Parts: sequence; structure tokens; C-alpha cells
Amino acid sequence: MSLVVSNSDLAVGDNRVSFGLVDREYMPVRPDAVALRAVYYEPGAATGQVRHRTEAEFLSWPPEGRRGVFIATVSFDQAGTATGDTLGIWELHATFDYAQPPSEAPEPLTIGSVVSVAPDHRAPFIGDAAPLSDTPTVTTVADLRTISSSPEPDPALYGLSVAQAVRAGRPAVVTFATPAFCVTATCGPQVADLSELAGRYAGQANFVHVEVYRDPHLINPADPARELVPAVDEWGLVSEPWTFIVGSDGRITDRFEQYVPPRVLEAALLAAINR
Repeated sequence: MSLVVSNSDLAVGDNRVSFGLVDREYMPVRPDAVALRAVYYEPGAATGQVRHRTEAEFLSWPPEGRRGVFIATVSFDQAGTATGDTLGIWELHATFDYAQPPSEAPEPLTIGSVVSVAPDHRAPFIGDAAPLSDTPTVTTVADLRTISSSPEPDPALYGLSVAQAVRAGRPAVVTFATPAFCVTATCGPQVADLSELAGRYAGQANFVHVEVYRDPHLINPADPARELVPAVDEWGLVSEPWTFIVGSDGRITDRFEQYVPPRVLEAALLAAINR
């Protein structure tokens, strides 16, 4: 059994941690309840200190079924990267009931995974000013397929650049995703969810999809050589999809690495609208 943490940007403070539980055949395991502990090991220490305890919630990924990840808010009170000035090590320990063959009676099982916790976040965090990226729009290109790998790009998601949306004085939702080349196959559904929200909250917030790769219409799916758009580096992203909620003041109010279900995304948007 393994605990697979999928975050690329953990740092001191509160973090939305996502992880999966898989068996030896790498098939997903989905217990009804998972208790999570953040354990810190001082440099050279044989035993760790439990610094945070919480419960994890399972969030389904499309299509509906067993696909998805466990989500928990975890607080790290110091950095730990096992390198340089932060030699300490963090582990996440998940405890859940599991029936191990040949037994059919579930028993508590605890598994762990080492995670790297940086002093500061690489991607914009809550309260940070949103980077003013000059992304292409429907008015700057002749064909939306040159700036979006969506099968049928929604013009409503490319009406404004990120910079224009952030400066507009109303909340904005910015999603970085590549529907045609997504590793998790959740980028397409995420952009579709964004399009639905754009139709529902037009006039109350701005919505922008940023394609991760330059010239997606020219990409050969069999060729791994792909050029990232400048905005990906400007926002410090090393994974996809990412979705950010930006307040009317231009500062990040919420952020989500990987797929975020519509109900969670809508709740975060309404919180920004109603601030």
C-alpha cells in the first residue's frame, strides 16, 4: 500500500494537501474515513513529532466513479526539505481501516510518505497579488485553437487577458489547464466547469482559461517536446491544472492544485464576490 501525495507546492502555513491511496497493483483504495497526521523529524532524530492532525475528505474526479483524491488542510509550522538550512524532514501519515488478504476483517492501517515543505510557496498564495500576465485573447488571435487545446474553445474564457481580468475591479477565476494534453485527463472537465460558471456569473466576475502550452494546434501528441507559455513561469507553476480565485482587489483569495469540483469552486467564487 502506498500514499501518493500529488502537491507540487507545499510550504510553511496552511496547505490544501491532495493525495491518493493505492495498493500494490497501483489500484486506488478508497476507505470511508482517513485520519491524517503531519509528523516532523528533527535532523538526525529517530522519532518524529506529530505537529498537526486532521481528517481527509474524498473528492471525485470526472468521470464519476472511483477516480479522485483525498483532500485535507494541513498546517506545517516550519520548513523541512532535508537540504540546506532546512534539514528536517516532514512525513504525512494516513490511518484508515483496511482488510488485508486473507483476512476479511478490516483493521487500522497506517502508511506514510515524505513531503518537502519549503519556507515559502512557489505559486501565488492566498493574500498575494496575482501576477499580471499578458495572455492572448480573442481579439489578439485569428483562431482560438491557436491558444486553446479545448475541442471547442468557449470565447467567454478568452475575452480578457489575465492582466485585464485582474485589473477589472471584480473577482476573477483563472484556470491553467491543457485539455488535450493533460496528464490526469481532468483539464478538459475543469475548463468545462469554468465555462459553466462564466455563463452563470457573467457580469459578477471574470473568467480566464490559460492554455499551458504555446501553439497547441501544432503539437504532435507523440512528441514530448512542448513549449510552456510565459504565464506558467510567471505564476510559478510546475503542474496542471491549477485554478486561482482573485478578489476584486487583485489578490489571491483561494487556489486549487489539480481538479476542483464545481461545488467547491463555486463556493470559493461566491466568497470572493460577497467580500
